[in-house]
Amino acid sequence: MEEGNTTRKGGWPLIDEKDLMSIEVARMYYEFDKTQQEIAETLSISRPTVSKLLKHAKEKNFIQITIESPVDAIGSLEQGLKEKFGLKDAKVAYVSRSRMRDVDFDLRNLLGKVTAEYLADIVKDDDRIGLSWGETLFQVSQELKPKSLQGVEVVQLKGGMNLVEAGTHDQEIMMQFVKNFNAKGQYIPLPVVFETEAAKQTMLNQKQTQKIIDKISGINIALYTIGTVTKASLLHRMHYTTDEEFAYLEEHAICDICSRFIDEHGEICLEDLDARTFGIGLDKLAEVENSILVAGGEEKLEGIYVALQKKIPNVLITNSMTAIKLLEH
Repeated sequence: MEEGNTTRKGGWPLIDEKDLMSIEVARMYYEFDKTQQEIAETLSISRPTVSKLLKHAKEKNFIQITIESPVDAIGSLEQGLKEKFGLKDAKVAYVSRSRMRDVDFDLRNLLGKVTAEYLADIVKDDDRIGLSWGETLFQVSQELKPKSLQGVEVVQLKGGMNLVEAGTHDQEIMMQFVKNFNAKGQYIPLPVVFETEAAKQTMLNQKQTQKIIDKISGINIALYTIGTVTKASLLHRMHYTTDEEFAYLEEHAICDICSRFIDEHGEICLEDLDARTFGIGLDKLAEVENSILVAGGEEKLEGIYVALQKKIPNVLITNSMTAIKLLEH
């Protein structure tokens, strides 16, 4: 072989013993998280030699280190969610693990900002927006910015609790959406759960109620979240469910979506309760052009996953840690 020749026959680069040793050291250090001292002991070489071999591997470009920017990482999460669950779109808000543990941090505020920005991009003239209620949607409404639009209509997706003292914020949410999108508002002056199915049926026979149902059927954007099944839930505190019903829900339901309680398979829990509930059904929710679920956090993870599996939302807005766990599920 001629002196100075750096390639083998056929064009392959020459790799000498030092190259091979540096590659082995680099793999132990970067792939298997071994310390330089552990590598030195394993290979029976000195620690300074390990350091020199790592430097040699970098100089020869045997080591390629890529640090992904937060924007790229979030984009990867969003794409992963779309591919895994067949979503039309996904938006992921970055939040560190340490910040999630901060007692002063409220995930709903962050999700509210991201959702408001998303709506500013997609809402257009003549859209009909369907809204649920609760703290998450209230935060969304507080983050909205005025947008000059024509012909937009905002419709409640389910009955409210305006006849009792409860923090649903249903009226405030509607007011903010109507104001910021220059829209008309269709309120539902009915309870979310009737005392009896017969009482609900009586209201369904009213012409005004039918007009409301028609408006709900015509929405092309639905915005809603997921509720947890706890004794702190409004439905339980306002006695819309009996103690026996709620005990059953605690045992079998994993969440509620627009006050429709579902189990781990995505099936309705307590048909009797569901029959007394006034609002959009989950099958109709799944047919909406832009069916947007806004939810995040450990306590809602299972409910989000089941909702995605059942293809109820086609758009998900969540946080980064929830997105990662959904992809690992």
